[in-house]
Amino acid sequence: MEFHNWLMYLGTIVLLMAAPGPAPLLTLSHGAQHGARGGIPNALGFSAGALLLMALSALGISALLLASPTAFNVVKLLGAGYLVWLGVALWRKPFSIGGGASATPSSKLWSGFRPAFLLAISNPEDTVFFSALLPRFLEPQQPLWPQYAVMAVTWVVADLVIAVLLAAAGGRLGVWLACGQRLQRFSRTSGGLFVVAGVTLAAMQH
Repeated sequence: MEFHNWLMYLGTIVLLMAAPGPAPLLTLSHGAQHGARGGIPNALGFSAGALLLMALSALGISALLLASPTAFNVVKLLGAGYLVWLGVALWRKPFSIGGGASATPSSKLWSGFRPAFLLAISNPEDTVFFSALLPRFLEPQQPLWPQYAVMAVTWVVADLVIAVLLAAAGGRLGVWLACGQRLQRFSRTSGGLFVVAGVTLAAMQH
């Protein structure tokens, strides 16, 4: 993979990862509870989902999924339903901020992996990216699998850096949220945004 092509790929995925949406909101929320290191489980969850979609793209399976309106709608509705479920759960049971990252049980810290992974694999926008846009960065005259390997490593590193930065911002936000009723308001606002994102996703056309 040529360097300029890699730079274009890196810029594209950074914009994709940092764009406002459910994924950054999930990382901010987890960071508010667990601090900067709370972004690591989120990043690994997002990356695991992305690598799965990347493998499906390399095998041509995601292109078949994208070509089938029925399959695409199934993925879309599953993703929308999961976003709504996250929103309702956050609204009904607001998260709590513990006594610092050192006091956070490991099981609670790593609870961010599963929702991030499920959010990644159930997002049809990511399916579109990996099936339609990712191949545009490949250079057909060169071996493909080494290029996929470079893309995969780049994705994981970029995802980790962005998630840790977002979680660190969330950790600072958590200090402010600990005062008064701010935590409950933030939880309900976040839950409402997840529901809105789910409804918007369900209404999206193929």
